[in-house]
Amino acid sequence: MTVTAIQIGLDPDVIDIASPDFAQFPGLSREKLRAANDENVAGLRTAGYHVDNCLIPFGDAGAAKARRWLAAGRYDAVLIGAGIRLVAGNTLLFESIVNAAHASQPGCRFVFNKDAVPTPDDIRRWYPDSAAVTR
Repeated sequence: MTVTAIQIGLDPDVIDIASPDFAQFPGLSREKLRAANDENVAGLRTAGYHVDNCLIPFGDAGAAKARRWLAAGRYDAVLIGAGIRLVAGNTLLFESIVNAAHASQPGCRFVFNKDAVPTPDDIRRWYPDSAAVTR
């Protein structure tokens, strides 16, 4: 059975790249972030993984959108982007997504990247074979 994953990240259009919150990501731009997101999804799909791409806004609206997507499918892996996890102002959003995934996707693996670059190898830490589901 094909490994299913959902990639949840901030929609590049809602990010103020110049804000102090995002200064920790040198050279970040909306274009770079969107390209990394698209390349990651494409790379995973090319490798045989089934990937849904959920781009969210900040705050409660972002948490609600992530919950809807998580409730609508079954995922072996939940990838949560660095802009959600590593920005202190997004702690409640991150917490909400983790708790929603924990409730709706029992047994899923959480996968984290560390930068706004395409990272298909992140999922391979848990699922080296796109056809090998372990749960």
